[in-house]
Amino acid sequence: MTTTIITLREFKLLSLCILLAICGSLGLDIHLASLPHIMVYMHTNKEHMQQSVSLFILGVGLSILVYGPLSDKVGRKPVVIFGLALACITSYLAAWTHHITPFLTMRFIQGLGSGVCWGLGRVIAADIMQGERLSAIGSYFTLFLSLSPLLAPALGGYMQHWFNWQANFILLGSTVLFVLFIFILLYEETNLHKRANAFALIPLTKTYFSFFSKRIFVGCTLLTGIAMSANMTYTTVSAFIFQQQFHTSPIMFGWLTAIVGVAGIVSKLICPFFIFRLKNYKSLIMGITVLLISGIILSFFVITHLISIPTVLIGVSIAIFAQVFLANISMSMALSPFHDKRGAAGALYSASQLTIAFIVSSTMAGLPHLGTSLLAGTYVILGILGFSSYYVFVKPIK
Repeated sequence: MTTTIITLREFKLLSLCILLAICGSLGLDIHLASLPHIMVYMHTNKEHMQQSVSLFILGVGLSILVYGPLSDKVGRKPVVIFGLALACITSYLAAWTHHITPFLTMRFIQGLGSGVCWGLGRVIAADIMQGERLSAIGSYFTLFLSLSPLLAPALGGYMQHWFNWQANFILLGSTVLFVLFIFILLYEETNLHKRANAFALIPLTKTYFSFFSKRIFVGCTLLTGIAMSANMTYTTVSAFIFQQQFHTSPIMFGWLTAIVGVAGIVSKLICPFFIFRLKNYKSLIMGITVLLISGIILSFFVITHLISIPTVLIGVSIAIFAQVFLANISMSMALSPFHDKRGAAGALYSASQLTIAFIVSSTMAGLPHLGTSLLAGTYVILGILGFSSYYVFVKPIK
């Protein structure tokens, strides 16, 4: 049976991974309550404002393709230091912008820096753990990640209420700066298989293409992209649904989003239970099924005109519950087979899932009259795509 005992070194490194991931997640979550207010301040529209989320995601996805293989060559530590420094600087600069174009530019560059948080955190975790042990123990540790979607929007709502939207970006930059110093002091290099040619263009291109020949890698990447899209869809439209459609305050919006975050905590608590008993494949099927159910339930509320704050929270919470299952299990299954190329594998894996999420979120941001009906339809479509990806790429061939 898979053991859940971890060493002191594993505990320290996983804790650093959590801090990295929290920094990346804060880049999305802490300013959500301020989006309608930034829109007014910068005299722009909702479609442009929602690009704050999608452009950040695009920056993350593009940078990961560089950070992963570069960390295979020079190690994880110098790459993480560079990325955190870039994210810190651009967070402060974003607070001083007055127009939508420079603001969105800073958000994109901020995403470029935050790519190390999204990409290398999971690569470092995969450096020290593999297989179902990584899936299960990683799920326990990522409980701490729930602090960001649980508390960051609420904190951002209070910052918006007490100060202004700029305060959220100053707080974000200060948090990233703190984690940068902690990482410099405590991180021990985990890349024990450095490759001198890992960042050479032709070998790197061949390496990336080689990953697409692995059915399990392709399938798990698609499933994680679907899970990420479910999360990003809600992130992109939530502030406008609650603050404009239901006329809540920034503080109330933050706490409503915290309620959704509870679903993520519950999922992370019970995910290891299902992994140990059902194993990865059956647990994946369960996650996809729950995601599809969330879309069906939300669609029912839309069709029957029962849409309200509680019914939206029910549908979205079920989707976030499913997203945790898909993301945790798919990451382990996709990255565990690789050793000396894990940085590149993690880079392509993360960049691909974020590209999928960017396409979905930017498409939604560009559509007029965003609301709960489109959110419900998106969840149904993502659930159907999840089943297709599983049976085409992931299910073992007998």
